[in-house]
Amino acid sequence: MAYSSVTLYGAVDDGLTYTNNQGGHHNVQASNGALGSSKWGFLINEDLGGGYSAVARLENGFDINTGKLNNGGRLFGRQAYVGIGSPFGTVLMGRQYDLVLDSLIGLSASSRFGGILATHAADVDNVWGDYSLSNAIKYISPTYGGFKLSGLFSFGGVAGDFSNGKKTSVSLSYTDDALSAAAVFSRINNPATSIYDATAAPVAGGTFTNPITNPTFSGYVSAHTLQVAGAGINYRLGAALLGFTYTNTRFEDVVPTSSTPFSGTATFNNFEALATYNVTPTLMLGASYEYTSEVPSVFRLPEASGYAAASFVC
Repeated sequence: MAYSSVTLYGAVDDGLTYTNNQGGHHNVQASNGALGSSKWGFLINEDLGGGYSAVARLENGFDINTGKLNNGGRLFGRQAYVGIGSPFGTVLMGRQYDLVLDSLIGLSASSRFGGILATHAADVDNVWGDYSLSNAIKYISPTYGGFKLSGLFSFGGVAGDFSNGKKTSVSLSYTDDALSAAAVFSRINNPATSIYDATAAPVAGGTFTNPITNPTFSGYVSAHTLQVAGAGINYRLGAALLGFTYTNTRFEDVVPTSSTPFSGTATFNNFEALATYNVTPTLMLGASYEYTSEVPSVFRLPEASGYAAASFVC
């Protein structure tokens, strides 16, 4: 629905999921947002003339099965920003997706066909977009010869400590008729409070209310810094497409607390390969394989372990 420069949009996504082993038992359950989250929002794009435009977006995420708000209970927790578009690029200010998602989700199986079932283990690298960044300024350059450069900086908002909660990110992408590729680097200080919504900062040896329950990385949430670097490529061969994505996620300087009893650094390497084939313009076959290796260098952590997932969708 559009009126003048304002567009109202949304999606309601629900389905049934069968799991053959969940805590030792099979399970059938309603699954919200398996292909892209239930959401609604407003998109504003007002032409100011001379190649300039005023832009804004408010985007809400919700669970169709319970009616509750996602994204920490925020009304517009997915995105809420304003900005200016110009011949020299676009500048956006507010709550936004980070550049890891902007750069890599379009190259991944989760975006192309698999949804949440094709994401990397626990979305530890945020390619699927489990968290957004508040207080962020993002710059997106125009496309020159197929290349596009983006940068992001987010203020921590902690008085007297400029680095607390600070977030920085940069990405470079390239697109032509057959090839799409991107590389990204992101660094987030104090992730427990700045992106995971912990009620208080972790203190060494103290009691910490851990906001993350997923066992894949919940033990490292108290890290001083979260760093993600990644790259991806897709290449189209007629009706077929082949792709590969790699990300490296590091929880650095983990603070030992009551719920995160480790110290040091933990690293997750994510490898993804995908292939699709368009049988007809309206029928696509897709398959992907994802492998996540955990390389711990932290005190009181078990030996390195791996997680693998495969998805096949018609």
